[in-house]
Amino acid sequence: MKTRAEKRRDLLREATTKIAPLQDAVELGIATEDEIAALNTWKHYRVALNRLDTTTVESEWPVVLR
Repeated sequence: MKTRAEKRRDLLREATTKIAPLQDAVELGIATEDEIAALNTWKHYRVALNRLDTTTVESEWPVVLR
């Protein structure tokens, strides 16, 4: 069974993987409105994951709307 820190690491990796191509599209000036919105959603989620206290069970996991 994964620890909370391991779960957070895996979720951060997933978020970073989702963010990369969206960020590329924004930086190249070819992002659609939907891509920009998705990028912001994933970035907020990643920040929330980074702020999560994995030392306590009471912490609620952030949820990303997909």
